Amino acid sequence: MIYFKTINSLLLLTALFILFSCATYAQKSAPADDKSPSIPAWADNPHKFYPKELYIVGVGTGDTRKAGEDNAIGTIAKVFQSDVKVDQTLIENYMESEGKSGSDLSFTSQMLNRTSVASQQKLKNIRIEKSQFCSTDGLHYVLAVLDRAETEELYKKDIENNDNKISEYFKNYKNSPNKLNKFAFLSKAKTITDINEILRQQYQIISVTGEEVPASIKKSELDKEMRSLLDQISVALTSTGETPVEVGDYVKETVGKIGFKIVESSGDFIFKYSLDLQPANLGRKNTTGYNWKLTIEVKDNINNYSLKAFNINSRTIGISQEAARAKIMNKVKNELNNNFYKQFLNYINSL
Repeated sequence: MIYFKTINSLLLLTALFILFSCATYAQKSAPADDKSPSIPAWADNPHKFYPKELYIVGVGTGDTRKAGEDNAIGTIAKVFQSDVKVDQTLIENYMESEGKSGSDLSFTSQMLNRTSVASQQKLKNIRIEKSQFCSTDGLHYVLAVLDRAETEELYKKDIENNDNKISEYFKNYKNSPNKLNKFAFLSKAKTITDINEILRQQYQIISVTGEEVPASIKKSELDKEMRSLLDQISVALTSTGETPVEVGDYVKETVGKIGFKIVESSGDFIFKYSLDLQPANLGRKNTTGYNWKLTIEVKDNINNYSLKAFNINSRTIGISQEAARAKIMNKVKNELNNNFYKQFLNYINSL
Protein backbone atom coordinates (compact mmCIF):
# COMPACT_ATOMS: atom_id res chain seq x y z
CA MET A 1 0.00 0.00 0.00
CA ILE A 2 1.32 3.44 -0.86
CA TYR A 3 3.04 5.12 2.06
CA PHE A 4 2.58 8.79 2.83
CA LYS A 5 4.68 11.59 4.31
CA THR A 6 3.61 14.91 5.77
CA ILE A 7 4.00 17.92 3.50
CA ASN A 8 6.01 20.59 5.19
CA SER A 9 3.66 23.17 6.70
CA LEU A 10 5.51 26.00 4.98
CA LEU A 11 4.87 24.37 1.62
CA LEU A 12 1.14 24.21 2.25
CA LEU A 13 1.01 27.80 3.41
CA THR A 14 3.07 28.92 0.45
CA ALA A 15 0.71 27.00 -1.82
CA LEU A 16 -2.24 28.88 -0.38
CA PHE A 17 -0.54 32.23 -0.90
CA ILE A 18 0.48 31.66 -4.48
CA LEU A 19 -3.06 30.52 -5.24
CA PHE A 20 -4.23 34.04 -4.57
CA SER A 21 -1.75 35.40 -7.08
CA CYS A 22 -3.67 33.51 -9.74
CA ALA A 23 -7.07 34.78 -8.64
CA THR A 24 -9.02 37.25 -10.74
CA TYR A 25 -9.87 39.64 -7.94
CA ALA A 26 -8.04 42.98 -8.07
CA GLN A 27 -5.88 43.93 -5.12
CA LYS A 28 -6.37 47.34 -3.58
CA SER A 29 -3.34 49.59 -3.68
CA ALA A 30 -1.41 49.23 -0.45
CA PRO A 31 -1.96 52.31 1.72
CA ALA A 32 0.87 54.65 2.49
CA ASP A 33 2.39 54.50 5.96
CA ASP A 34 0.73 56.63 8.60
CA LYS A 35 3.07 57.94 11.26
CA SER A 36 2.34 58.17 14.97
CA PRO A 37 4.21 57.94 18.26
CA SER A 38 1.73 55.34 19.48
CA ILE A 39 0.77 51.78 18.50
CA PRO A 40 -2.36 51.84 16.28
CA ALA A 41 -5.66 50.77 17.83
CA TRP A 42 -6.29 48.23 15.09
CA ALA A 43 -3.07 46.40 16.02
CA ASP A 44 -4.48 45.51 19.43
CA ASN A 45 -8.02 44.70 18.27
CA PRO A 46 -8.17 44.16 14.47
CA HIS A 47 -11.53 42.37 14.60
CA LYS A 48 -13.17 45.53 15.89
CA PHE A 49 -12.61 46.93 12.40
CA TYR A 50 -12.89 43.67 10.42
CA PRO A 51 -15.44 41.24 11.93
CA LYS A 52 -14.13 37.71 12.44
CA GLU A 53 -17.15 36.16 10.68
CA LEU A 54 -16.33 38.06 7.47
CA TYR A 55 -12.54 38.35 7.46
CA ILE A 56 -9.37 36.59 8.46
CA VAL A 57 -6.88 39.20 9.60
CA GLY A 58 -3.21 39.31 10.45
CA VAL A 59 -1.23 41.96 12.25
CA GLY A 60 2.51 42.08 11.68
CA THR A 61 5.42 44.22 12.76
CA GLY A 62 8.89 44.74 11.35
CA ASP A 63 11.87 47.04 11.13
CA THR A 64 10.78 47.77 7.55
CA ARG A 65 7.40 48.06 5.88
CA LYS A 66 8.13 44.91 3.83
CA ALA A 67 9.05 42.92 6.95
CA GLY A 68 5.80 44.03 8.59
CA GLU A 69 3.79 42.97 5.54
CA ASP A 70 5.45 39.55 5.41
CA ASN A 71 4.81 39.07 9.11
CA ALA A 72 1.14 40.03 8.76
CA ILE A 73 0.67 37.62 5.84
CA GLY A 74 2.45 34.90 7.81
CA THR A 75 -0.01 35.41 10.66
CA ILE A 76 -2.89 34.69 8.28
CA ALA A 77 -1.00 31.70 6.90
CA LYS A 78 -0.85 30.01 10.30
CA VAL A 79 -4.64 29.70 10.21
CA PHE A 80 -4.35 27.28 7.29
CA GLN A 81 -1.95 24.71 8.70
CA SER A 82 -3.03 21.23 7.64
CA ASP A 83 -2.53 17.78 9.12
CA VAL A 84 -3.53 15.99 5.91
CA LYS A 85 -0.80 13.58 4.81
CA VAL A 86 0.13 13.05 1.18
CA ASP A 87 3.11 11.87 -0.83
CA GLN A 88 4.66 15.06 -2.16
CA THR A 89 6.59 13.18 -4.86
CA LEU A 90 3.34 11.76 -6.22
CA ILE A 91 1.87 15.25 -6.41
CA GLU A 92 4.95 16.70 -8.10
CA ASN A 93 5.06 13.91 -10.67
CA TYR A 94 1.35 14.24 -11.36
CA MET A 95 1.77 17.97 -11.95
CA GLU A 96 4.73 17.37 -14.24
CA SER A 97 2.94 14.76 -16.34
CA GLU A 98 -0.22 16.84 -16.62
CA GLY A 99 1.77 19.92 -17.57
CA LYS A 100 3.45 18.02 -20.42
CA SER A 101 0.08 16.81 -21.65
CA GLY A 102 -1.28 20.37 -21.72
CA SER A 103 -3.92 19.67 -19.08
CA ASP A 104 -5.49 22.77 -17.53
CA LEU A 105 -4.76 22.26 -13.84
CA SER A 106 -6.64 24.21 -11.21
CA PHE A 107 -4.81 27.16 -9.68
CA THR A 108 -4.62 25.59 -6.24
CA SER A 109 -3.43 22.22 -7.54
CA GLN A 110 -0.61 23.83 -9.49
CA MET A 111 0.55 25.61 -6.38
CA LEU A 112 0.85 22.55 -4.17
CA ASN A 113 4.25 21.65 -5.59
CA ARG A 114 5.82 25.11 -5.31
CA THR A 115 8.52 25.73 -2.72
CA SER A 116 9.24 29.45 -2.99
CA VAL A 117 7.41 32.08 -0.97
CA ALA A 118 5.49 34.59 -3.04
CA SER A 119 5.94 38.26 -2.29
CA GLN A 120 3.01 40.27 -0.97
CA GLN A 121 2.80 42.29 -4.16
CA LYS A 122 1.73 39.18 -6.10
CA LEU A 123 -1.08 38.28 -3.74
CA LYS A 124 -4.49 39.27 -5.03
CA ASN A 125 -6.80 38.04 -2.33
CA ILE A 126 -4.84 39.05 0.74
CA ARG A 127 -4.94 42.82 1.02
CA ILE A 128 -2.75 45.14 3.02
CA GLU A 129 -5.38 47.42 4.53
CA LYS A 130 -3.47 49.54 7.01
CA SER A 131 0.12 50.42 7.79
CA GLN A 132 1.56 52.68 10.46
CA PHE A 133 5.06 53.55 11.61
CA CYS A 134 5.35 53.93 15.37
CA SER A 135 8.14 56.37 16.19
CA THR A 136 8.23 55.28 19.83
CA ASP A 137 9.41 51.71 19.19
CA GLY A 138 10.63 52.23 15.61
CA LEU A 139 8.42 49.49 14.18
CA HIS A 140 6.13 49.32 11.15
CA TYR A 141 2.68 47.93 12.03
CA VAL A 142 0.77 46.30 9.18
CA LEU A 143 -2.77 44.92 8.93
CA ALA A 144 -3.46 42.25 6.29
CA VAL A 145 -7.00 41.13 5.46
CA LEU A 146 -8.48 38.11 3.66
CA ASP A 147 -12.12 38.31 2.58
CA ARG A 148 -13.77 35.00 3.52
CA ALA A 149 -16.64 35.14 0.98
CA GLU A 150 -14.42 35.91 -2.02
CA THR A 151 -11.86 33.27 -1.09
CA GLU A 152 -14.54 30.67 -0.39
CA GLU A 153 -15.69 30.91 -4.01
CA LEU A 154 -12.13 30.37 -5.25
CA TYR A 155 -11.76 27.23 -3.18
CA LYS A 156 -15.17 25.89 -4.16
CA LYS A 157 -14.38 26.27 -7.85
CA ASP A 158 -11.03 24.53 -7.53
CA ILE A 159 -12.47 21.65 -5.51
CA GLU A 160 -15.24 21.12 -8.05
CA ASN A 161 -12.81 21.25 -10.99
CA ASN A 162 -10.55 18.74 -9.28
CA ASP A 163 -13.52 16.50 -8.54
CA ASN A 164 -14.38 16.41 -12.25
CA LYS A 165 -10.85 15.23 -12.98
CA ILE A 166 -11.14 12.52 -10.33
CA SER A 167 -14.31 11.23 -11.98
CA GLU A 168 -12.63 11.28 -15.39
CA TYR A 169 -9.59 9.34 -14.19
CA PHE A 170 -11.74 6.85 -12.30
CA LYS A 171 -13.76 6.22 -15.44
CA ASN A 172 -10.56 5.63 -17.42
CA TYR A 173 -9.38 3.29 -14.68
CA LYS A 174 -12.55 1.23 -14.95
CA ASN A 175 -12.40 1.07 -18.76
CA SER A 176 -8.71 0.25 -19.14
CA PRO A 177 -7.93 -3.43 -19.90
CA ASN A 178 -4.26 -3.07 -18.87
CA LYS A 179 -3.63 -3.31 -15.11
CA LEU A 180 -0.64 -1.00 -15.29
CA ASN A 181 -2.68 1.65 -17.09
CA LYS A 182 -5.35 1.05 -14.48
CA PHE A 183 -2.79 1.82 -11.79
CA ALA A 184 -1.70 5.02 -13.56
CA PHE A 185 -5.27 6.33 -13.82
CA LEU A 186 -6.24 5.30 -10.29
CA SER A 187 -3.04 6.77 -8.86
CA LYS A 188 -3.84 10.12 -10.49
CA ALA A 189 -7.39 10.00 -9.13
CA LYS A 190 -6.06 9.33 -5.63
CA THR A 191 -3.47 12.09 -5.90
CA ILE A 192 -6.11 14.69 -6.78
CA THR A 193 -8.30 13.34 -3.99
CA ASP A 194 -5.45 13.96 -1.54
CA ILE A 195 -5.13 17.50 -2.87
CA ASN A 196 -8.86 18.04 -2.45
CA GLU A 197 -8.71 16.81 1.14
CA ILE A 198 -6.30 19.63 1.90
CA LEU A 199 -8.45 22.14 0.05
CA ARG A 200 -11.63 21.00 1.81
CA GLN A 201 -9.98 21.38 5.19
CA GLN A 202 -8.88 24.90 4.33
CA TYR A 203 -12.24 25.65 2.72
CA GLN A 204 -13.99 24.90 6.01
CA ILE A 205 -11.69 27.35 7.77
CA ILE A 206 -12.56 30.11 5.30
CA SER A 207 -16.21 29.30 4.63
CA VAL A 208 -18.86 31.83 5.53
CA THR A 209 -21.78 29.65 4.46
CA GLY A 210 -20.54 26.45 6.13
CA GLU A 211 -21.61 24.47 3.06
CA GLU A 212 -19.68 21.33 2.15
CA VAL A 213 -18.48 20.63 -1.39
CA PRO A 214 -19.54 17.02 -2.05
CA ALA A 215 -17.19 14.47 -3.62
CA SER A 216 -18.43 12.40 -6.54
CA ILE A 217 -16.25 9.45 -5.46
CA LYS A 218 -15.38 8.75 -1.84
CA LYS A 219 -11.73 8.43 -0.85
CA SER A 220 -12.54 5.12 0.87
CA GLU A 221 -13.75 3.71 -2.44
CA LEU A 222 -10.55 4.75 -4.22
CA ASP A 223 -8.46 3.27 -1.41
CA LYS A 224 -10.34 -0.01 -1.65
CA GLU A 225 -9.86 -0.19 -5.41
CA MET A 226 -6.15 0.60 -5.04
CA ARG A 227 -5.59 -2.11 -2.43
CA SER A 228 -7.13 -4.66 -4.75
CA LEU A 229 -5.15 -3.47 -7.76
CA LEU A 230 -1.80 -3.36 -5.97
CA ASP A 231 -2.19 -7.01 -5.08
CA GLN A 232 -2.32 -7.79 -8.80
CA ILE A 233 0.93 -6.04 -9.83
CA SER A 234 4.19 -7.76 -8.98
CA VAL A 235 7.90 -6.97 -9.02
CA ALA A 236 10.73 -9.49 -9.19
CA LEU A 237 14.12 -8.38 -7.87
CA THR A 238 17.47 -9.64 -9.04
CA SER A 239 21.00 -8.49 -8.24
CA THR A 240 24.22 -8.86 -10.19
CA GLY A 241 27.88 -9.00 -9.24
CA GLU A 242 28.90 -8.65 -5.61
CA THR A 243 26.16 -6.19 -4.72
CA PRO A 244 25.88 -5.69 -0.93
CA VAL A 245 22.78 -7.18 0.68
CA GLU A 246 21.71 -3.76 2.01
CA VAL A 247 21.05 -2.51 -1.53
CA GLY A 248 18.40 -5.19 -1.99
CA ASP A 249 16.72 -4.04 1.22
CA TYR A 250 16.69 -0.44 -0.05
CA VAL A 251 15.17 -1.52 -3.37
CA LYS A 252 12.46 -3.37 -1.45
CA GLU A 253 11.72 -0.19 0.51
CA THR A 254 11.24 1.71 -2.74
CA VAL A 255 8.90 -0.94 -4.11
CA GLY A 256 7.03 -0.76 -0.81
CA LYS A 257 6.50 2.99 -1.26
CA ILE A 258 4.89 2.26 -4.62
CA GLY A 259 2.89 -0.59 -3.17
CA PHE A 260 3.55 -3.36 -5.67
CA LYS A 261 3.87 -6.97 -4.52
CA ILE A 262 7.37 -8.50 -4.49
CA VAL A 263 7.67 -12.00 -5.97
CA GLU A 264 10.54 -14.40 -6.50
CA SER A 265 10.26 -14.64 -10.30
CA SER A 266 8.10 -13.83 -13.34
CA GLY A 267 7.00 -10.43 -12.08
CA ASP A 268 5.10 -7.82 -14.06
CA PHE A 269 8.26 -5.77 -13.50
CA ILE A 270 11.84 -6.92 -13.13
CA PHE A 271 14.20 -4.67 -11.18
CA LYS A 272 17.78 -5.70 -11.91
CA TYR A 273 20.17 -3.83 -9.63
CA SER A 274 23.88 -3.73 -8.92
CA LEU A 275 26.37 -1.75 -6.85
CA ASP A 276 29.99 -1.98 -7.91
CA LEU A 277 32.55 -0.84 -5.31
CA GLN A 278 36.17 -0.26 -6.32
CA PRO A 279 38.81 0.97 -3.84
CA ALA A 280 40.05 4.41 -4.85
CA ASN A 281 43.78 5.15 -4.90
CA LEU A 282 43.79 8.54 -3.18
CA GLY A 283 47.48 8.68 -2.32
CA ARG A 284 46.74 10.24 1.05
CA LYS A 285 47.40 9.00 4.56
CA ASN A 286 44.47 8.40 6.91
CA THR A 287 42.02 8.71 4.02
CA THR A 288 40.48 5.98 1.96
CA GLY A 289 37.50 5.63 -0.29
CA TYR A 290 35.68 3.94 -3.14
CA ASN A 291 34.71 4.65 -6.70
CA TRP A 292 31.23 3.22 -7.01
CA LYS A 293 28.44 2.76 -9.51
CA LEU A 294 24.79 2.07 -8.80
CA THR A 295 22.72 0.70 -11.68
CA ILE A 296 19.06 -0.30 -11.83
CA GLU A 297 17.48 -1.72 -14.96
CA VAL A 298 13.69 -1.98 -15.09
CA LYS A 299 11.78 -4.24 -17.46
CA ASP A 300 8.03 -3.71 -17.87
CA ASN A 301 6.74 -7.15 -18.86
CA ILE A 302 3.16 -5.92 -19.20
CA ASN A 303 3.99 -3.46 -21.98
CA ASN A 304 7.16 -5.29 -23.09
CA TYR A 305 9.28 -2.20 -22.52
CA SER A 306 12.67 -1.58 -20.89
CA LEU A 307 13.16 1.70 -19.09
CA LYS A 308 16.32 3.73 -19.48
CA ALA A 309 18.75 2.44 -16.84
CA PHE A 310 19.12 4.43 -13.64
CA ASN A 311 22.85 5.07 -13.13
CA ILE A 312 24.84 6.83 -10.44
CA ASN A 313 28.65 7.12 -10.68
CA SER A 314 30.45 8.64 -7.72
CA ARG A 315 33.46 8.61 -5.40
CA THR A 316 33.13 8.59 -1.63
CA ILE A 317 35.96 9.00 0.86
CA GLY A 318 36.27 8.45 4.59
CA ILE A 319 38.74 8.01 7.41
CA SER A 320 38.36 4.24 6.98
CA GLN A 321 36.87 1.78 4.52
CA GLU A 322 34.04 1.14 6.96
CA ALA A 323 33.25 4.85 7.22
CA ALA A 324 33.39 5.33 3.45
CA ARG A 325 31.18 2.29 2.90
CA ALA A 326 28.61 3.55 5.41
CA LYS A 327 28.45 6.87 3.55
CA ILE A 328 27.94 5.04 0.26
CA MET A 329 25.09 2.96 1.66
CA ASN A 330 23.38 6.08 2.93
CA LYS A 331 23.72 7.78 -0.47
CA VAL A 332 22.44 4.68 -2.26
CA LYS A 333 19.39 4.53 0.01
CA ASN A 334 18.60 8.20 -0.63
CA GLU A 335 19.01 7.80 -4.39
CA LEU A 336 16.64 4.84 -4.48
CA ASN A 337 13.98 6.34 -2.23
CA ASN A 338 14.04 9.72 -3.96
CA ASN A 339 15.44 9.97 -7.47
CA PHE A 340 14.81 6.41 -8.63
CA TYR A 341 11.35 6.46 -7.05
CA LYS A 342 10.59 9.68 -8.91
CA GLN A 343 11.93 8.32 -12.21
CA PHE A 344 9.77 5.23 -11.92
CA LEU A 345 6.68 7.30 -11.10
CA ASN A 346 7.41 9.46 -14.13
CA TYR A 347 7.20 6.33 -16.24
CA ILE A 348 3.92 5.22 -14.63
CA ASN A 349 2.39 8.67 -15.15
CA SER A 350 3.44 8.67 -18.80
CA LEU A 351 1.30 5.62 -19.58
